[in-house]
Amino acid sequence: MKKIIALSALFSNFVFANVCIPDNCAHVYIDKLYVESTGTIYIGTSGDESKLNCHAVSSVYVTIPAGTPGADYLYSTLLAAQTTGKTISVIQVDDHKPGCVIQYVTLDRVQ
Repeated sequence: MKKIIALSALFSNFVFANVCIPDNCAHVYIDKLYVESTGTIYIGTSGDESKLNCHAVSSVYVTIPAGTPGADYLYSTLLAAQTTGKTISVIQVDDHKPGCVIQYVTLDRVQ
């Protein structure tokens, strides 16, 4: 029984870790939202964006470029997560665009 509890604790710590892999960051806090007057949004998370394949800006920020369709919706989701102290379940980025452009984010109700 103790082994099962220990494995469960280990697995839950792994699942809810601040992790960035080549194409996304999972279960990360939004540490910084930096918005330029041009409309570009830079997002710093509790994960390690340098592990992404897309060359994060200054090895720290994923982006939502000005004019991105749905940028307002993405930004409001990120802002809600930051304001409430929740983690973003997934920040999916496009590996083929410079600046680690966000394709979508997911925010779960219960974490």
